[in-house]
Amino acid sequence: MKFGGRLKNARTELNLTQEQVARDFFVTRQTISSWENEKTYPDIANLIKLSDYYHISLDILLKEDSGMKEYLEKKSVEKSIRPIFIILLIIDLLFLTLLILKIVNVIQFSNDVVLILNIFGILNAIALLQLKSFKMKMGIKNKKLIPNRNLSLGIGGILIVAGMLFLLLTNHVLISGILSGMGFAIFVFYLFSKLNSKLS
Repeated sequence: MKFGGRLKNARTELNLTQEQVARDFFVTRQTISSWENEKTYPDIANLIKLSDYYHISLDILLKEDSGMKEYLEKKSVEKSIRPIFIILLIIDLLFLTLLILKIVNVIQFSNDVVLILNIFGILNAIALLQLKSFKMKMGIKNKKLIPNRNLSLGIGGILIVAGMLFLLLTNHVLISGILSGMGFAIFVFYLFSKLNSKLS
């Protein structure tokens, strides 16, 4: 028997409605229905609670259900990948900061160091893209780095305006391009995320 069927049988044997279970788990009735129909799966914390609630061992609850196992494996991979993704983003931000400081002559590097930094930045950006591609192949949905639509669009707009103002006030094309490019990148990333969520 599959995971959803086991949940439904356990609930009906205890003469509980989906509403009662939903109240006990602080979720909606639709969530309980979705778990029983295997449209979605509970997270690990709720899975353990379900095991205790219905007095069914986790082994029996998960037995013969490849969908639930696959879901848990994806969650495990996602949890492992997230710190790597954050570290790569931090490295990219440090790279951009060093580049901007070099451009405005706050710090000086030799040509060899600049070349090494550029290679390092490019390789890091490639690693980020590969990681993103891997997540998409695994079917892992992206957690929003900027959780609010208005906030992400606002930050993108501010960066674009800052880039244009910097160009007008200082005539420094490279820094202006970097700021505006980051703003456009946020817009593109936001649109890509919206498209990706509609397709999945």
